[in-house]
Amino acid sequence: MTLPRFFALAVGSLAALAALVLALSVRTSSAAVLRVGESARDARAAQVVTSVEADLSAAEEAVQDFERAIAEGIVDDEDPRRLQDYLTAELIARRGLTELTLTSARLLDYEPAGDARLAAAGRRQLSLWRDAAGAIGRRVAADFAPGATGDPTTHDTFRAAAHRDSRGQALWSDLAFAERDAGLPPQARRKALTVQKAIFVKAPGGAERLVGVLRAGIVSNTLDRLGAAPADPGDPHRLFLCDTNGRLITRLLPDDPYVVVDAQGRPDPEGDLRVAPRGLPPAIGAALAFARAGGTGGKRMVVSGVPYFLSLVPVAEGRAQQWLVGVVVPESTYVGPLAAARDRLSWLLGIVVGVIGIVGLVGARAVGGGVRALVRSTDAMRRFSFEAAPELASPFREVREALASVERAKTALRAMVKYVPIDLVRRLYESGRDPVLGAHPREISVMFTDIADFTAHAEALSPDALAEALGRYLEAATRGVESTGGTVDKYIGDALMVLWNAPGRDDEHPGSACRGALACAAAVRDLGASPWWREAGLPPWRTRFGIHTDRVLVGNFGAPDRLSYTAMGDGVNLAARLEGLNKVYGTTILVSDEVRRRVGDAFVFRRLDRVAVKGKSRPVDVHELVGPAGDPATEARRPAIAAHEEAVAAAFAGRFADALAILGASASANEDAGGDGAARLLAARCRAWIANPPPAGWDGTWTAPTK
Repeated sequence: MTLPRFFALAVGSLAALAALVLALSVRTSSAAVLRVGESARDARAAQVVTSVEADLSAAEEAVQDFERAIAEGIVDDEDPRRLQDYLTAELIARRGLTELTLTSARLLDYEPAGDARLAAAGRRQLSLWRDAAGAIGRRVAADFAPGATGDPTTHDTFRAAAHRDSRGQALWSDLAFAERDAGLPPQARRKALTVQKAIFVKAPGGAERLVGVLRAGIVSNTLDRLGAAPADPGDPHRLFLCDTNGRLITRLLPDDPYVVVDAQGRPDPEGDLRVAPRGLPPAIGAALAFARAGGTGGKRMVVSGVPYFLSLVPVAEGRAQQWLVGVVVPESTYVGPLAAARDRLSWLLGIVVGVIGIVGLVGARAVGGGVRALVRSTDAMRRFSFEAAPELASPFREVREALASVERAKTALRAMVKYVPIDLVRRLYESGRDPVLGAHPREISVMFTDIADFTAHAEALSPDALAEALGRYLEAATRGVESTGGTVDKYIGDALMVLWNAPGRDDEHPGSACRGALACAAAVRDLGASPWWREAGLPPWRTRFGIHTDRVLVGNFGAPDRLSYTAMGDGVNLAARLEGLNKVYGTTILVSDEVRRRVGDAFVFRRLDRVAVKGKSRPVDVHELVGPAGDPATEARRPAIAAHEEAVAAAFAGRFADALAILGASASANEDAGGDGAARLLAARCRAWIANPPPAGWDGTWTAPTK
């Protein structure tokens, strides 16, 4: 591929990427705008819901006020005059009320079906109303004969509220013409809802007595406001109320009539009061169909090829009879400006890409000449032809500098061949310098690991099972030490040799080695608790660790044709000996005094012994790594650690009886001390030293008999 073709491909790819970014940006912006629009629709619907519920709550509050007044003795239901005064005041105070009617009767008990069984005497009704002009009227009727014409206890509102299953409930009727507006033209008649509730009061004996059923009628100003206001030409949102049968409750136009219809919208004197729109916009018709299908919430719909957004939100649940607030708006209201901006940006993008293409083609040709000159020069160098190339004029400074650098390299090589044989120069130039034998002193931290009782574990497994288990173990152990920056130098059967601060630099390598041992131990424990390990029926494997920090030789060892990057020296051998000493003390992680001193207070250690390991005459202090400082489990062991170290100090000072006393007190204070191998070993040594005292000048050093 030539450079001009590459530039053309790059420009084309950038153009496609820019178009994709533009499309994604517009899409993302559209989604954000639509979410904002959805929130706006929901807010508009919530305003209507709040307004309708506020209107309806006036009727419920009137019923609640009366019930409270009866319960607290403010009103005596046996005093018709006080009842009339109270209800009149309530009607005056709440302007939205159309009526307050109290139908009274004496409740005997209930029929098996739950209907109220009433006494023949005492049936009466007190009714107050506000007519369309705002004037208040009242009627008092008493002593109705059961079942006689006009008996108010036979009215559906009384029977439903007085039913046993409705006790304590406020029941709402659906929208209907106000009864007192029967003489007015249909367009002038008020649309009202009523709520009725059976009111009870405690009798002197403690039983409840039926006061009567109070019915409160209400006119919702929101219904009239939504239906009477013409659509705002500047606001594309259309708001309306409907029911779940898809019948309109509010007008779409101010002169839309109200009619009484059944659930299918056919005229029915026993039906519900609904709007019969003179004209039904297609989008609202689709919204009503969505409501009939049981839909609520948000929806995108396409009507006559035009996309719309619809929101249907339930209103006055439990009061209005399955009413919904509907909001319909064209999609273009939200995304129309974005589409126009997208088209403008697309044209601009095309122009910019065209300009970039022209400029890129010219630049590619200029750069291509310089690159070809560089290729010729480097190819000549590969052929070991170091003659100077003719000077190339390029408009780009970088190309000129690169050509000059190649020429300087040729000059250096021309000078080198005067001092070094050409064959050696060719090897160094073509293949680079091979690694060679050699090492250098470097301070590192070394860790050796081993599996406790590995021989017994191995003998209990088949070769394949042993290979699989050992592979999983080494994987977990390696992952643990590498998580702290350690380098696994080699695997020695089931053991690992790990280096810190080589080959990579780690200024805190003693602490990293301690963390690596703890991480490795945790990884091995997790492996032992893993499903695979349990299903294989394997016992948990325990790893022992030895860590030392020292200055040793690090580099390439081996034969000239077979090298190994590793570390050698007494410090490496000491780390291996420390790992083996875990068997003596029954411990897991042993570190040298150099490691303990270098890490400071970051970890908690327990001093165990002063040992002259096999092959070394100078003793070293040996410490057990207990855990990181601040760890709750580790911190809980500090008292026992302090007691053990006090016993060690006493033993080293020749006070063997004191050491035994300290160990005994520590064991009685710590239930786990009985399983402490180091404590048992020290106690046994103290008893042996009491029986056979060590020589004069002894400093507590124990000589390890084996590696």
